[in-house]
Amino acid sequence: MTGPRDRRLERQELRDARIRELREQRGAPLRRKRRFQPLMIVAWFAAVAVIAGVVIFLGFLAFAPRLMAWVEENPGWIQQGVVRDFVQWYEPEQLADTPQSDSKERVTITVAPGSSDAQIGHLLAEKGLIRSELAFQYAVLHAGRAGSLQAGVYDLSPSLTPSEIVAALRQKAGKEITVRITEGWRLEQIVAYLATTQSTMNIDEFARLVKDPPADLLGKYAFFKDLPVGRTLEGYIYPDTYQIDGNWSAREVLERFLDDFESHLTPEITDGLAKQGISLDDAVKLASIVEREAVLDDERPLIAGVYINRIKNPKNGETNGILNADPTIQYGLATDQHGQAPVDEWGKIEWWPPLPDAGAKIKLSDAMAGYQTYLRAGLPPTPIAAPRASSLAAVAAPQGDNLFFVAGCPNGKRDGSHYFAKTLSQHNANIAKANAECAGQ
Repeated sequence: MTGPRDRRLERQELRDARIRELREQRGAPLRRKRRFQPLMIVAWFAAVAVIAGVVIFLGFLAFAPRLMAWVEENPGWIQQGVVRDFVQWYEPEQLADTPQSDSKERVTITVAPGSSDAQIGHLLAEKGLIRSELAFQYAVLHAGRAGSLQAGVYDLSPSLTPSEIVAALRQKAGKEITVRITEGWRLEQIVAYLATTQSTMNIDEFARLVKDPPADLLGKYAFFKDLPVGRTLEGYIYPDTYQIDGNWSAREVLERFLDDFESHLTPEITDGLAKQGISLDDAVKLASIVEREAVLDDERPLIAGVYINRIKNPKNGETNGILNADPTIQYGLATDQHGQAPVDEWGKIEWWPPLPDAGAKIKLSDAMAGYQTYLRAGLPPTPIAAPRASSLAAVAAPQGDNLFFVAGCPNGKRDGSHYFAKTLSQHNANIAKANAECAGQ
């Protein structure tokens, strides 16, 4: 006989059998479906993320040109890391430290006190000195100079890189440049030459310093103690080859030249001048004339001797103290014609023009009459050019008792040599000789 317990077991077995039958019909257990469902959700989200990323990236590419244009209009934002990263990714060439061009043209800019980096960059771009304001601002940031650029007047060129311009405006050490001052140049020629170099000093400022030197500058050098009031530095810029910092100020460059002049005043020169009773300033005047006259080094003491003999014996009956120096008249003529020309035109002027007539026939203005050494006795009012040490040494140790010299023409060729004479008759004979020698030219 079957009891209640047996019936419950039968019913349970029937339910289990039904469950097995349903599972077999579905082909997989219910718990396996639950195991795969989270992976499908993750895959779905990943696909959505990829699609969203592609859409955002394509949208960013479409927007990037506008963003780049905005950054170029607001270059100061390059200081922000995210903006800098964007530019370095999108247009890294915009940050390259390259010059605007290879032009050596000097462009003068004035950085007003209180100017911001952005204002300075805008000024540089307006003057054509930089490729872009963005490149300049990046150079400021890269150099760690933000907010530290100094006010002042600078001469820059498009051949300078943004980092070199930043160094100049910060008045920090720049690249070393070679400067060659040629002997026999007058001040205007020296200034015009310096304007062609890559020095960033202001040329107008340098010209003012040499034309109207301040008292504190003159007081720094003992050799200026007898320099007349109001005199320029004509003759005192020593002709030499210099290595200077391209970012030196006009004052620093000038002091470098004057230091070199001082270093060439050897004891032999100073003692020789003292023995003759010639002041340094008069010696520089004489040496500048010798520099323009002499071609051969061994003739410098002879030419210096001629001029010193004339000055020391003004009543010799032959010359009466008249120097008859063509270079002084050339100096006076050029100054009369171009003395008021602006600094930026000095490089275009012929500062040593051929004399249009015999020396005694040339008339100079009242202001330059002292340089007419065919008519006025003694030395000119100032030196006329930059003499080298050998010309100063020739004045300190002149040779001969001659009073005249004329350019020779041995073998029918001008070779820079001269014929010297003690008397006018000998001199006239030398002139005839030179004319005969050069007759075939």
